[in-house]
Amino acid sequence: MKFTIVKQLNNTFKVAYDTDYDKIKRIKVGDFLECEIKKPRNYMFHKKFFALLNMVYQNQERYNSIDHLRNDLTIEAGYYTLRYNLEGKQIYEADSISFSQMNEESFSEYYNKCLDVIVKYFNFDKQDIIENVEQYF
Repeated sequence: MKFTIVKQLNNTFKVAYDTDYDKIKRIKVGDFLECEIKKPRNYMFHKKFFALLNMVYQNQERYNSIDHLRNDLTIEAGYYTLRYNLEGKQIYEADSISFSQMNEESFSEYYNKCLDVIVKYFNFDKQDIIENVEQYF
């Protein structure tokens, strides 16, 4: 069973979402539970990455698909899986950046590496990019 909790001022925890309330009702009073606490990835930071991606996509002429741009940025940033096709040729596949595949720390590192790749290949000024993304975000 998985649900989200939020810490209260009195150092107790409360179910964060109504959808999780039904799950927690199944736990009996006095039941001993073992849990692992994980802080979920910041959704707003995820949106910020896509604002960055959209800004780059709108200001370039190489790519006719934003997905292709994201895949190439991801691979160039070092987040890929190497495999071989039937002819034995190497193929790089971009790793997933989904919430289940990448924690907050890894995503932050990924974001910064993608920013460096953008500066390198698109000749944008890093500070300009940062300021422009803040406007979109």
